[in-house]
Amino acid sequence: MTAYKTIKGFTVQSLATDPKAAGVASATWSSGGTMNSATRTAGGAGTQGAALSFGGFPPAAGDNATEEYNGSSWTAGNNLNTGRRHPGQAGSQTSALAFGGATGSPVAAGTQTEKYDGTNWTEVNELNTARSGLAGFGTQTAAVAAGGNPPSNNATEEWGGTNWVTGNTMNTGRAEFRGAGTLTSGIVFGGSVSPNAQTEKYNGTSWTEVSDLNTGRYALGGSGTSDSSALAFGGYGTDVTVNTEAWNGSAWTEVNNLATARSDIGGTGTQTLALAFGGQPSGTASEEFTGATIDDTIKNEGQVYYNTTSNTLKLTKLVFGTGAWSSGGNVNTARMTSAASGTQTAGLVFGGDRYNAAPVQALTEKYNGTSWTEVNDLNTARAGLGGSGTQTAALAFGGTGPGAAFTESWDGTNWTEVNDLNASATYSAGFGTQAASLRAAGYTTAASATTELWNGTSWTEVNDLNTARYYVSGCGSTTAGLVVSGFNGSAITPQAETWNGTSWTEVADVNTARFFSGTAGTQTLAITFGGRPPAPGRALNESWNGSSWTEVADLATARADLPGAGTGTLALAISGATAPATQTAVTEEWTVPSSVNNLTVASS
Repeated sequence: MTAYKTIKGFTVQSLATDPKAAGVASATWSSGGTMNSATRTAGGAGTQGAALSFGGFPPAAGDNATEEYNGSSWTAGNNLNTGRRHPGQAGSQTSALAFGGATGSPVAAGTQTEKYDGTNWTEVNELNTARSGLAGFGTQTAAVAAGGNPPSNNATEEWGGTNWVTGNTMNTGRAEFRGAGTLTSGIVFGGSVSPNAQTEKYNGTSWTEVSDLNTGRYALGGSGTSDSSALAFGGYGTDVTVNTEAWNGSAWTEVNNLATARSDIGGTGTQTLALAFGGQPSGTASEEFTGATIDDTIKNEGQVYYNTTSNTLKLTKLVFGTGAWSSGGNVNTARMTSAASGTQTAGLVFGGDRYNAAPVQALTEKYNGTSWTEVNDLNTARAGLGGSGTQTAALAFGGTGPGAAFTESWDGTNWTEVNDLNASATYSAGFGTQAASLRAAGYTTAASATTELWNGTSWTEVNDLNTARYYVSGCGSTTAGLVVSGFNGSAITPQAETWNGTSWTEVADVNTARFFSGTAGTQTLAITFGGRPPAPGRALNESWNGSSWTEVADLATARADLPGAGTGTLALAISGATAPATQTAVTEEWTVPSSVNNLTVASS
């Protein structure tokens, strides 16, 4: 049978000039005014120079606080009548609408709607469907409420200034996502349904699926004026992120990042003049985004086009520069065989071993990109444990001693004991989120191939690895994971395996077999560094591109028994051992620059 493309060919866009990272790609985030009270999951309305923040968390039942921003500082305004978190939002600083959100004690999704006149909030007619974590956009007299919990629904309601009317449903139900635009020209993006990148346009009647975000995430911030001009920033994907993306009506383009990674972030403004405020972990910080207008010829990875001026066929491709390690702040307590979570600028390290000085540790420290601060300890001291999650929502599991099956959950302040692993395990790989984690391999009574999946409440045994081992490290998510190297009980193993949510597959071996190394990143872009032998530890670093390993720049301090955190391009190597009984406090930061380049494929 003749293929369609053989008959019709395929369309390649013709352009007089190469696509470029137009205006907004060279724009930057800068520091804004500090809020009076720390907040996260707040609603927002208005512009960069005249913004409004309302509701949020804490307290548990939802806050009723309002703050107004004048472009340089925040001022307290009159409170909402009903405190709430995760509300929907629409309007301006002097004509805003707040709807839905989680309210009360115990906390439950609400229907309450209030409008703001620049001074006071007034209760008006309620939503038809109670929900929180919903997306909102529009004005005080013409708004849209979409999606939300419980559960992740696809309901749409339209506000005409007096009542809410049920509209056509979204294609993908979800919560903790963002919207931008107007009642007849709106867009929603991100959210709590995997792969957390879905984007849909709304024309006042129906929803249409369009191109996904490049980085899937939820609990993000957003701004914009229409279905062809929006900005997405921050949020949580596999970790808390700084990523910022701009929408031009057909595709999302990565632009300059937030200075501080955060989720549960408030946002308002336009695509080129946006405001980000609050969130985790920077609960009082604001950042301002300024950039030029995006045009239709912006560079997107994988774009193929024909340059009619130079008569060349071209391709745009993401090109990575040469990575390098730089010095970070030292941990307060040097240790080895600890676990870590979070990002390069918002990391967490917990547990570990000090050999000759009060050996097993319960200590926890957090990192702000510059220095480490001691916070509350684990309930059970242990070493050789697994870790996953973020700086404010982490999971610790397994390890040495009486904690070999224990699991603890971190809320940003305290550790809480939750359900145990099914099998005691030490020196396992751990990765994922606080609500969805994987523990792989480790030492039980011998080298193990067991895998357990955490669903936020309990652990379930799933399919085993192909190679039993311990002293192993890994990274990724519960649907796209990677484990690296280790020790099988008699020999060091170089094997790497990937996890697809159901089973493990052997992939290309690391170039240098080792154990007790650190790993950071995703299933398709990761690094593994340090490790043994020799006994003092290695400086060796290898980069994974999804199919092969390449030796890249070494650590400045050779070591083993260390955890990694972050991504394959922005990672942390934390503490570890520089000799069999010598721990180090050194932290190193791995950074790889990247850009989307126009590459010539063929000339005529």
